[in-house]
Amino acid sequence: MPTLTPKGKTVPTFGTSTLKPLNAQAPCCGDACCASPSPQPKVLPSGANQRYSWHVQGMDCAACARKVENAARQISGVSQVQVMFATEKLVVDATDDVRQQVEAAIRKAGYTLSDTSAPKSAPVSPFAWRDNLPLIGLIGLMAISWLLAQFHPAAGEMAFIATTLVGLWPIARQAVRLMRSGNPFAIETLMSVAAIGALFIGATAEAAMVLVLFLIGERLEGWAANRARQGVSALIALKPETATRLNCDQRETVALGELHPGDVIEVAAGGRLPADGKLLSPFASFDESALTGESVPV
Repeated sequence: MPTLTPKGKTVPTFGTSTLKPLNAQAPCCGDACCASPSPQPKVLPSGANQRYSWHVQGMDCAACARKVENAARQISGVSQVQVMFATEKLVVDATDDVRQQVEAAIRKAGYTLSDTSAPKSAPVSPFAWRDNLPLIGLIGLMAISWLLAQFHPAAGEMAFIATTLVGLWPIARQAVRLMRSGNPFAIETLMSVAAIGALFIGATAEAAMVLVLFLIGERLEGWAANRARQGVSALIALKPETATRLNCDQRETVALGELHPGDVIEVAAGGRLPADGKLLSPFASFDESALTGESVPV
């Protein structure tokens, strides 16, 4: 059955739904104009906020997201910071261009930034041999120290101290970075204090073991976070890359970035929505599985 736009123009399609992106004006389809309205450039007033976004790599938990937020908030001119941990996205609102300062602060905190327009790199498995070499080496030093302690207790104790210092170095360095970026009470700081305190009371084996267990826990946490993030990415991948735009009697396939407020788009029955919009047709059938998680469109 045909669908009607608000101006009474018949769109001769069957089982389709016509939408208009949000904040849109009425479509222009008179004799004087038939082209989609072109977007007007926005003139930002003095002191108005501008929005910048990045992909953040290296976050394993919600605490990492808070560290990134705190590092960005320390920059002058930043009014609002938000980190979406599931999608690894950082959004910053600022009155000035603070991109260089934000990138420097986040990298100083120990995380990697990339442009949101660039394709995301494939997630690295937390069980990759190269990334786990420090942990494997620390476990090897623990085994050597334990063997020495069985035959020569004094040499074993010195070996445990050396093992603790080797494992503590990257953790303490990260703790110092986080302190400088406004995170004085991070887990790295607490682990550094715990290991140093254990050395002072003579619990050398316990000091080394707590660092090994901490690194193993971080690897397992990263593995769990990657699995959850892959599920979110699979849902985001359901979003179509193109849309069918109606230009009077013409239909054209355009990229999502080319849609503007005022455009009228057409979605086939059971199709996926490419953008938020206002429904113009009296009948609609949409695939909402990306939102509901259902395997069959409802």
